Amino acid sequence: MNQARAHHHEPLDSQAARPPWVGIVASTAGFLAMIAIAYSMWDSLPEYLATREATPTRPGVTVPRIVIAGALPAVLLLIGAVMTASTIVGGRLRHYVDPTLVASPRSQTRSMNVLFVVLPLLLVTLQAGLLSKAAHHDFPLEQAVGVAFGILLIGLGNVLPKISPSRVSNGPTGRLAPAWQRSQRVGGIALMFLGVACGVGSFFLPPVLLVVGSALLVAAVYGLMAALTVIRMR
Repeated sequence: MNQARAHHHEPLDSQAARPPWVGIVASTAGFLAMIAIAYSMWDSLPEYLATREATPTRPGVTVPRIVIAGALPAVLLLIGAVMTASTIVGGRLRHYVDPTLVASPRSQTRSMNVLFVVLPLLLVTLQAGLLSKAAHHDFPLEQAVGVAFGILLIGLGNVLPKISPSRVSNGPTGRLAPAWQRSQRVGGIALMFLGVACGVGSFFLPPVLLVVGSALLVAAVYGLMAALTVIRMR
């Protein structure tokens, strides 16, 4: 009886995941902002925009301005649809997965809120910068993208240590979840420092290199988290 109890999963968060209302409001505001930016610059945009310059060996490519103006709003809608579908599918499949390896509903809601608050900021910045460049306005696009990407990393780093499993267990996977969660704290701090470095450094170093380098270092941060998890499970 005691052994059976030892392997019993104790719920940490038995409530269903709530809709990420903060993220929904922020994403809606971001979508409307992108539409407003496109509307305000519409008359300044050329009817056709070049996406690839012609060379002696290949022809150039041009697209109607509606494609450039509507691409990023469409991306935001697509990401929202994919995340919504994955949440629904994940909710139905979570009963077939070890609950110690699944984030709690509260953690899922918090993560979605952070993602859909900082992601629209990045997309709105890109929308304003790309359309300004297309309309031949002066806009510090690279620096703005570097700062926005840094804020994205800071937001992800802030929420990472707060992601907890649905249940704890003394079973075979009982050691993995707490070891990974402790590693998340280190990973979260690393992502926040990386975001600050990317945002501040964009004013002093080539922002494109910083953004690409920071994106590659995110994989290194997760590799560090995996290594720390293995060490702590020994």
